[in-house]
Amino acid sequence: RLSRATPAPAWSVSRLPFCAAGSSTSGDEGCTAAEAYLSASGFSDAELCKIKVRYASEFDPDVETRVKPVMSWLADIGVTTLQVRCVVSKCPMVFQVSLQQIVQPAVKWLKHLGLDDGQVAKLLASFPAVLTLSVERTLEPKVKWLKGFGLDNQQVAKALARFPTFLSLSVEK
Repeated sequence: RLSRATPAPAWSVSRLPFCAAGSSTSGDEGCTAAEAYLSASGFSDAELCKIKVRYASEFDPDVETRVKPVMSWLADIGVTTLQVRCVVSKCPMVFQVSLQQIVQPAVKWLKHLGLDDGQVAKLLASFPAVLTLSVERTLEPKVKWLKGFGLDNQQVAKALARFPTFLSLSVEK
């Protein structure tokens, strides 16, 4: 625990203006529309801090064209409210990629491999970055590599359900 005499590090949550203890993000003057929407959707200040820190640039995706469609679509495919918050907190970049060109094809691909809705939701909550990866350039080569060891689709699906971070590893020689 830091004493009053010890200044907080530059990255400390307490030094971020939108994360002041006891404050509501939606009430802050410097709050973006996306932050206000997420706050109203039940995201805690701590989750909003994680999102803000992990987002590559100023966290201000368009609520109507980026935030609402992604959150609504995740709920529509069976991802629970808690899992949606987990996905967004861990990987706010999901708001920067195309829902139709990247996010939806990634989930369709996971289901095609044999993962059921519950497994997909669990995988997304534990490794949401899969939603930002290209099926053709990133995901398919990894499955092809696994199949090179004699695994079938069912075995690959089981492996990915248990170890989703495999999709983030390099399989190059």
